[in-house]
Amino acid sequence: MDKWQLIIDPPEDPSANMARDEKLAKRVREGVQPPTLRVYEWSEPCISLGRRQNPEDLPAELIARGLPIVRRPTGGGAVVHRLDELTYTLAMPPRLLPPGIRLHQLPGLLHEKLQSALLNSGLISSEALALVHAECLTTTPSLCFASPVCGDLLYRGEKVAGLSLRAWRECLLLQGSIQGLPVPYDELLDTLAFAVEESFQG
Repeated sequence: MDKWQLIIDPPEDPSANMARDEKLAKRVREGVQPPTLRVYEWSEPCISLGRRQNPEDLPAELIARGLPIVRRPTGGGAVVHRLDELTYTLAMPPRLLPPGIRLHQLPGLLHEKLQSALLNSGLISSEALALVHAECLTTTPSLCFASPVCGDLLYRGEKVAGLSLRAWRECLLLQGSIQGLPVPYDELLDTLAFAVEESFQG
């Protein structure tokens, strides 16, 4: 069984954070880095775009805020990153996927494990936390947290956890953000790490 490595980085500027994720994926593809959960923060609020997203698709009122914009190596819609969120990256070889799981099912798989761990710990009440089981949207929403899709995690009806991904033959890269969940940061980090190991044991 592969042992996961946990990296906890201090706040960095948006470009530096994305460069670290790119480097992490490259090292896993080259076989010199074990499966890794990287948790990090931002030195300033910012917007990350999905790798194929057109910045002109962003709402005018969001562009008017003048936040730094950076492009993620993964797909999905734009995420407005906050200083109080928990941002994380998973880089792992595809062999760690559970049998029969397809790529589009990964967000739901991880979020279901996270939901279960949060409920079992007593950190969140069962009636407040829900997993979206509805059919996925056929198009990528321009703003990730404005449009819940299949596999997303909701707290009192609001999306609190989103996940985007990219796949190579040798590596899967997942970038996630947890926002607005009333759980202390350290406890949320521990719960996330547990959910990751439960989801991807190989």
